[in-house]
Amino acid sequence: MRVRQATLKDKDQIFKLFDELTDEVNKKRGYATDTRRTVEIGSRVFEEIIERKDTMIFVAEDESRNQLLGLVTFYLLPNIRHGWHRGHVEDIVVTKSSRNQGVGKKMFAAVKEYCRKNNIKVIKLDSGNELTNAHRFYEKVGGKHTEKMFRFDL
Repeated sequence: MRVRQATLKDKDQIFKLFDELTDEVNKKRGYATDTRRTVEIGSRVFEEIIERKDTMIFVAEDESRNQLLGLVTFYLLPNIRHGWHRGHVEDIVVTKSSRNQGVGKKMFAAVKEYCRKNNIKVIKLDSGNELTNAHRFYEKVGGKHTEKMFRFDL
């Protein structure tokens, strides 16, 4: 398995991973399954993300099967008050068949290494309150619960 940055050719597999995440989160939250799929919602934004320098998608790939096992979406955010950029992880997805095999750990290590090489000192992420398995994973890879996140739907 190798971790690398996503390219346009990964689009279909990335959208399948996002659909798996959406279905799982909706089930935990008691929502109806969204019949719209990521490809319908995010195609334009995906292509923009691939071209940007401040937004990345890291993917874990099983090269022998040409299959993506997981992804991490990562954003660089400027922080005026501190005078540096921080990283923000929005999504971490590991396909169900590859969980508990070190895929998430390797992807997060790749994100941390990218940050070290680019003088990014802090990574933040937010996570739904009901995603307790994810919270345990974040703690295992060195995350600390430090603040509350608030959402404003407009």
